[in-house]
Amino acid sequence: MDIPIVLAEKIAASAAIGLLIGLEREWAHKDTGVRSFAIAALLGTLSWLVSPTLAFVQMSVVLLVIVLVNVFNLFKDEPLEITTSLALAATNVMGILIGGGSFFLAFTCAIVIAALLSWKSELISFTSKLTIPEIRGTLLMIFIIAVVYPLLPEGYIDPWKIIDPRSIWLTVIIVSALSFVNYILLRQLGMKGMRYSAILGGLVNSAATSALLGEELKVSPEFAAAAPSNFLLADLAMILRNGVLVAIFSLAAGLQATIAVTIVLGPMLFMSIILSVFIFIRASHKTQQPSQKPPLTSPLALRSVLSFSLLFFSLTVVSGLAQRLFGAIGFLAVVVLGALASAASSSVLVGTQVRLHMLTANPAAIAIFFASVVGLIENVAIFYSVTRNRSICLQLALYSLLIVLAGGIAVGLVAFLGW
Repeated sequence: MDIPIVLAEKIAASAAIGLLIGLEREWAHKDTGVRSFAIAALLGTLSWLVSPTLAFVQMSVVLLVIVLVNVFNLFKDEPLEITTSLALAATNVMGILIGGGSFFLAFTCAIVIAALLSWKSELISFTSKLTIPEIRGTLLMIFIIAVVYPLLPEGYIDPWKIIDPRSIWLTVIIVSALSFVNYILLRQLGMKGMRYSAILGGLVNSAATSALLGEELKVSPEFAAAAPSNFLLADLAMILRNGVLVAIFSLAAGLQATIAVTIVLGPMLFMSIILSVFIFIRASHKTQQPSQKPPLTSPLALRSVLSFSLLFFSLTVVSGLAQRLFGAIGFLAVVVLGALASAASSSVLVGTQVRLHMLTANPAAIAIFFASVVGLIENVAIFYSVTRNRSICLQLALYSLLIVLAGGIAVGLVAFLGW
């Protein structure tokens, strides 16, 4: 038997849950409000304290009352209160949970339900903007997390300890989720200014962003003054993304890997600082508003996920074999070649190798530096192929050369000091 203090806590908690959800319904101008929800929660708690059997009986009575009220509204040609009815039934169940002592579960559910009820307009606005590919992408994300990942075997499946299916797939999940977040931000902010598109686009795919900036320059020649600054913003976002990916996939390995990744990120940080200085110098140029919407495709499309999965799997296998056969030089060659297809995948690969203690700090710093260099050169080449504007491309090539030199000096300093 519960002591009086515990009983008082349960009654208070049950009433609080009912009041929380009931107040939201009152604010939404619903007929069923504070009193009804508080009573429904207390009824669940009291019935459970008397007998679990009585709790199930009263829950049936509550459901019957909800059905009768909606039938009555139907006969009066009034709208059915489906959402409020479901919230009332859930409140009754949460009262039962409180009676059984599950305070955390009950309060968590109450907060979630109150949030869903209060965010009605925001949720409707958000869902109305979703496209079919985005809905499919979300379902695909749930599938690869909840279905595919648990089915994969744990540990290495090959005698050379190169292929760990769960580790590879977890990488795919994390990168896909990050890309999807950036995609949503870019989709929402893309029309507000090309600077947003450049930054967020560089986080998603700097090569595609370079092509977009080039197309914008072709359509709007007045965009020429702002094109170099926005291009440099995309480069800055790409370099920062590479560094963050290395950190995410290597810092989980303890102090040794933490020191290693700090050394690895030093040159990346130096390159970012130089880039930021160039962007600041060009800040006096006025940015023209984009005349076209950035062409976006969801990174959670089945083709995109499978392409990245296959690319990262191939890089993992080839780099593992190259490192075993040719040492760090072989691994570096694979990272550089892989960066031509995806600098993000090469960055993830470097971070993973650091985490597994298969790569030390100096080779890792050199690898991520060259992967970023490949990305910088590729972006200039793509921009020139689209615009054929020699003047701007020479400026961008000069900026890129200075950034590469700055990063090279930082890498050389790291190697010279033997960090």
